[in-house]
Amino acid sequence: MERRTLIIGAVAGGIGLAEYTAVSHWLTKLGEPRALSVKSYEKYGEQAALVAITPNDEFYVTSKGLTPRVDRDRWQLRIDGLVSSPLSLGYPDLLALPPVEKQLTLECISNPIGGNALGNAKWTGTPLLPLLERAGPSKEASYAILYAADGFTTGHPLSRLLNKENFIAYRMNGQALPSDHGYPARLFIPGKFGMKQPKWVTRIELASKPSLGYWEKQGWSDTCERWGHARFTDLTEGAKIRGESFELAGYALGNLDGIRAVEISFDDGATWKPATLFSNPSPIVWTFWKHMWLRPRPGKYMIRVRAIDGKGRIEDRDPKGIYPDGATGQQALQVTVV
Repeated sequence: MERRTLIIGAVAGGIGLAEYTAVSHWLTKLGEPRALSVKSYEKYGEQAALVAITPNDEFYVTSKGLTPRVDRDRWQLRIDGLVSSPLSLGYPDLLALPPVEKQLTLECISNPIGGNALGNAKWTGTPLLPLLERAGPSKEASYAILYAADGFTTGHPLSRLLNKENFIAYRMNGQALPSDHGYPARLFIPGKFGMKQPKWVTRIELASKPSLGYWEKQGWSDTCERWGHARFTDLTEGAKIRGESFELAGYALGNLDGIRAVEISFDDGATWKPATLFSNPSPIVWTFWKHMWLRPRPGKYMIRVRAIDGKGRIEDRDPKGIYPDGATGQQALQVTVV
């Protein structure tokens, strides 16, 4: 069973907090991807966030269940429902469409604050919008239901699906999509958590009303919008710091509004200082930030980090768990200067 399958099933089944915490901790030890180190990419300057590519075999994997075996010669993507010209594409048809390559940072809705269930990759595919326009949505169409080969379903308002950033991917970091990542094709809706971006996609049905998907029926978010948040890397709870100065670093990530600023507090949120966004290439790619803490005095500190998104919305102070909307709130770490 996949890590997220067991976590979500446990929460949806109503187990107690202690049991859920124990299960999550155990599963994290089993399958958590390698932690990101922003400091290790600083030498690349403005290009750092783009250079920080997660290898395919280290990219996090979450699924409804087991990975389906899909024969690409029999695979088809259908766009039907409330359309004037139903469309069906085979794998060769998909590869013959105008290609696009995008870097996209994907994050799981079950990624806790400070967790590692996210990754950044180069995805090759084709834009979704021209295909929807070929199918010709009817005036009654207002919602899209997405289907996958593993029985997974989810959905979006049609207006969100018509965004130009959306695309169908068939290659990951220069290779055909690995089976665990959606071979032969997956759908990306940037700005959302991964839960709303199905792997092994087989059908897009346009409808006149919303329809709850597989996880949404179990209480998980139906919007899955990923709000702006900033996180530390290269620093852990209880760390002891020495020296004349100490550099803090991390990443920030949000939705299509991007990241405008990241701020650091050394007094548990009483005052804030700006961090430097040294690599902020795109709203759909993680932003890398750093801040030099000059001549810190000995003592204990509660350090906080927060993001401000492109619309000026400030990340909430109070942390929230992954269920049902994804983990939100500021990350706070207690450190000691010795």
